[in-house]
Amino acid sequence: MRAIIFDVDNTLIDWKDEFVFALKSVIEDMSYSFDEELIKKIDIMIDNYDKKSITLSKESLLNYVNTNCDINLSIDFMNRLIFAQGNCVYEDKELIETITYLSKKYDLYVITNWFTETQVKRLENMGIAKYFKKIIGADINYLKPDIRSFDIILNDYKPEECISVGDTFKNDVELPLNLGMNAIWKTNKLSNEYKTIKTIYELKKIL
Repeated sequence: MRAIIFDVDNTLIDWKDEFVFALKSVIEDMSYSFDEELIKKIDIMIDNYDKKSITLSKESLLNYVNTNCDINLSIDFMNRLIFAQGNCVYEDKELIETITYLSKKYDLYVITNWFTETQVKRLENMGIAKYFKKIIGADINYLKPDIRSFDIILNDYKPEECISVGDTFKNDVELPLNLGMNAIWKTNKLSNEYKTIKTIYELKKIL
């Protein structure tokens, strides 16, 4: 094996409840008078977008949210949200140790279903961006689980030389396995069929 391809949210960086505050803070700063129910719906629509499309852009995501929530958010809202989410990080020394260790043995990549700008900033703030050869967001790639979403890596490696690590079964396990890659599923579920880990730190022991 030569390359490890990571997902970001709930894989490299656990998605914590306070990250929703980024959405709320942007809404408040822009003086939108939305109640909690509508804010929750906006958050759900943003989260569900990758299930409805194969590509990501600020304009298409904004249109999807506006249409489904019957509101009229501006492109400035999307720009501010993407920037604010880049600061949604926390200290994790064990993650740094794990990624440092793996980078000495393998080429490391990120393929994420969110914006490259946000994820690069988050990984920089976590202190690990420098260990990845490429950080590839869905604004420059196809959204997983589109069959083309791993092409950008598989152009340089044979499928069997790569292993995908992520928390979303369809995106990070099923698709890579179908492409001939290896896969590790980050989950609390027990499985005799798939390789699983509960924490990203376990990779130091098994890879």
